[in-house]
Amino acid sequence: MAQFPEKGHCSDSISMTIKPANSAIPLWLHRLVTVALLATPGGAALAALLIALGAADPPRAAQRVWQAADWRWAGSSTLTLAPGEAGWTTAPVALPAGPRFTLDVRARLLPGSDSGAAWGVWLATADGSRLVYALTGEGYITTRRCPPGDLPPALEECPALRPEWRWTPYPRVNPPGTTNRVELHREAPGQVRLRLNRERLGLSDVQVAGAWGVWWRGGRADSAILTWEAAALYAG
Repeated sequence: MAQFPEKGHCSDSISMTIKPANSAIPLWLHRLVTVALLATPGGAALAALLIALGAADPPRAAQRVWQAADWRWAGSSTLTLAPGEAGWTTAPVALPAGPRFTLDVRARLLPGSDSGAAWGVWLATADGSRLVYALTGEGYITTRRCPPGDLPPALEECPALRPEWRWTPYPRVNPPGTTNRVELHREAPGQVRLRLNRERLGLSDVQVAGAWGVWWRGGRADSAILTWEAAALYAG
């Protein structure tokens, strides 16, 4: 039977607020903006232009090697989920073997969906397990490692990668009706960084095997509608 974070409380034994890293904007850019604001209007305009062109964006692998043309591999671009209904699916393309990659997946629970519904992205690891990065419509996130073998019926049966990465409330999770963006960026061999809505979060020590996909689960009592909006893979 599927388990859920208790509404308004963390369902696991401990709760810890995850603070975003203080590097969402590079230090050099922060200093440039400060100087520009204290200097001329032209300097301020230049700093604003740099930000608009993506200078403050988190790092991403350089070359797009795949983009989802449709979502037939995930069943459909829009899934109507019964309470507690869960599913796993594998993407049609593997992660690149090079030193860096960025996986970018965006989805949205439609307004009126049971906010207990959840979705996430999983990566296969070299030992046969699956690392799952998931979020709920109620604003919780978790990172779990499902061991090799049959997948359990409830994600909570998979242990958290770290104790503090159990279901935890996080203020940057968008509610139903708004898109959430999960990015997984390999910063170095054996290290994958989670970014949620462009905020840098935890760094996982993991040797990926290549396969990846998405996971979803319906809410507690009512139906939920999940729309997959975009997925892209970058390498180099």
